[in-house]
Amino acid sequence: MTGNLSSFFERYAERYMAGDADSVADMCEVPFTAVRSGSPIHLGDREALVDHLAGLMASYRAAGAAAADVVELDVLEQGEGAAIATVHWHVRAADGAVVRDFRTSYQLVGPQPWRILGYVNHDALTPAQA
Repeated sequence: MTGNLSSFFERYAERYMAGDADSVADMCEVPFTAVRSGSPIHLGDREALVDHLAGLMASYRAAGAAAADVVELDVLEQGEGAAIATVHWHVRAADGAVVRDFRTSYQLVGPQPWRILGYVNHDALTPAQA
């Protein structure tokens, strides 16, 4: 299962860093719940999810982000059709410098295909980092 999710998150990162909110939303289920700085954000439809993702993607671009790497992937299988995956991310600038180092846990269902039900961002963020 881990190998399958590794390639899933590589695709996710490529699409995310390309600023393709619609494509990333295709990897998710709605309704969707995001948890940032301990506060849940309920995204009840696809439009809300795309808007949420697009805003985050714009913040990364404004911070100089060009690529995201999976540093570590920890998967807790929940039977054959679900998992919680915690990803340690490095978001890098075009020159390779790390712009952001953080962890996020994703609740997934699948595997044909895997889809994200929601995420929990583990690190407290300032508004400039969100």
